Amino acid sequence: MEFLIDIAQYLFMLIGMVCILISITQYSQRTSDISGAVMLFVKRIEMSVNEYKWYRTGISVLILGVAIKIIKLTLWG
Repeated sequence: MEFLIDIAQYLFMLIGMVCILISITQYSQRTSDISGAVMLFVKRIEMSVNEYKWYRTGISVLILGVAIKIIKLTLWG
């Protein structure tokens, strides 16, 4: 059981990071502004609808992975 939870946790975290990287890559290609990708985490930047969907999906899945990790540590130490 713990093994499956570990796999789910790492899978969700990996998928979340990949989605965020896709969003950053799309933004960088559209605007030719690599430094804007860093500003994404500091302040609001203008993203297209598709970039924003990837970003929000990535953040949501990443948070789900962290929640699974917290639940696992709480229940099984």
